[in-house]
Amino acid sequence: MYKKEAPLPSIYVSLIPLLITGLALWVSIFVLDTQPHFALFLGATTAGICAYASGCSWEVIREGFKGAISRTIPALLILLIIGMLIGVWISSGIVPALMYFGFNVLTARWFLPLIFLFCGLMSLITGSSWTTIGTIGVAAVGVGEGLGIPVAMTAGAVVSGAFFGDKISPMSDSTNLTSSVLGVNLFDHIRHMLYTTVPAMVLSLIAFTILGFTVSEGGSMGDVSTYTESIQEHFNFTFWLFIPPLAVITLIFLKVPAIPCLITGLILGGVAILLFQGGSLEQLFETIHSGYVSNTGSQEIDALFSRGGMESMYNVVILALISLALGGIMDRTGMLHSIVLKLSRFVGTVGNLTVTVIFTSILINIFSANQYLAVILPGQMYEENYRNQRLKLKNLTRTLEAGGTLTAPLIPWNSSAVFVYSALGVSAGAYAPYAVFCWLTPLVAVVFAYANLSMERVPPRETEPEDQQ
Repeated sequence: MYKKEAPLPSIYVSLIPLLITGLALWVSIFVLDTQPHFALFLGATTAGICAYASGCSWEVIREGFKGAISRTIPALLILLIIGMLIGVWISSGIVPALMYFGFNVLTARWFLPLIFLFCGLMSLITGSSWTTIGTIGVAAVGVGEGLGIPVAMTAGAVVSGAFFGDKISPMSDSTNLTSSVLGVNLFDHIRHMLYTTVPAMVLSLIAFTILGFTVSEGGSMGDVSTYTESIQEHFNFTFWLFIPPLAVITLIFLKVPAIPCLITGLILGGVAILLFQGGSLEQLFETIHSGYVSNTGSQEIDALFSRGGMESMYNVVILALISLALGGIMDRTGMLHSIVLKLSRFVGTVGNLTVTVIFTSILINIFSANQYLAVILPGQMYEENYRNQRLKLKNLTRTLEAGGTLTAPLIPWNSSAVFVYSALGVSAGAYAPYAVFCWLTPLVAVVFAYANLSMERVPPRETEPEDQQ
């Protein structure tokens, strides 16, 4: 968080790291077709140099990236555990069993809307979009491919449902963070989000239903029997395979923290490998580290099942560390503060204020690749503007979720999008057009603001803190 320990950098100096980062990202991704890591590292280095030239000490700069990284260590550990869980749950037959069940129950026509709803329910229960994507999402991609659904559409439905459920879950870390930044009651925040998220959810459901009918009518059906026969041939099925996911869901219902829940699922999945799939301890350890490698002889099945492992998340973790360093330096040294202060001049009306908050959140998401920073910083910067217009702060927290959290998986180099790619094997550029809920919700929020719908105000002679009790 920015502390006035040195003169606030000018807007021109503050924009230099963003311009350098943007140019480097464009070259690395669209010209050289390489990973965005060095581009973000170059941006972080530039931010440090600009801050130092503006009068910030090395201690302040170091505290910027050190503090940002230290706050997200639990999230990085969860990433590594999810990577291990994916590999183990595939190798143990848990994911193949869910896929086999899906092949026998779901149809191509209704697959996309049902997966959207199911992922939403799973995220609502778990409070974690990433856990849903890394477990149910992996199985959904396999089922969709077997039914002839384009993998980008399936990934879009999974991401949309996972982030929808995450946003309205009282157990979500990002939802709790957003409300706590401004001292808004958690359940007031969630209830107020329903005004914009429910219309966006309904419209998304209609869109996925139309897409499902279009795909099925196009006659692009896969050979489902090939998938089911291959799964039956290479995995042993038993009722006990459903115990690990049920155990994880039960622990979450009991409000056990995410890391113990995931570790429980990992241990039970490892036991399933040894007991039901005839695996050895050596194979289990190798799967935990490097993921499951499928050797069925079918190129499609092998590409589908060969994934997971702690190693598969290294790329995401490294990207998160670098992006956090960039965002942390720019936050602590006041550069992001300077930029947002400049943007705050365009907030004369409620509609313009909402657009500015969403634009700022997206901007920070793009250049810092960190959704938490995209919520925290605009929340602090625009709080006074909302108070001046006597708008309840839950209007601001709702807008922050729409602009900061939901747009994160749409940005290819954002840690959320890189995680989706690591888990599902689909790039953000491919699934973003079909992640309907993620880009539709900010638009709905803007429409509601300009139409002055559900923009609750603080009554005269009443203060916002009293309202939040």
